[in-house]
Amino acid sequence: MHAKDRAQYTMKPTITPTQPISDSEPWVNTAAACKHLSISSPTIRRWIKAGKLKPKRTPTGELRFRKSELDTLLD
Repeated sequence: MHAKDRAQYTMKPTITPTQPISDSEPWVNTAAACKHLSISSPTIRRWIKAGKLKPKRTPTGELRFRKSELDTLLD
């Protein structure tokens, strides 16, 4: 395999559930958000579609949710 062929298989960096995306506020992944809100993943997807939640996408396409935004839904 040539070096340029290998380049397409290199792994992209991922963001851990507690690592901030763009600011100092903690972000959580979908599973942690579901657990925090006591809801299922289909429900969280419906809430995203309805505009109730506004997640960010990591470079690998995973969703991350602001913890403070989740907390406001619990109030």
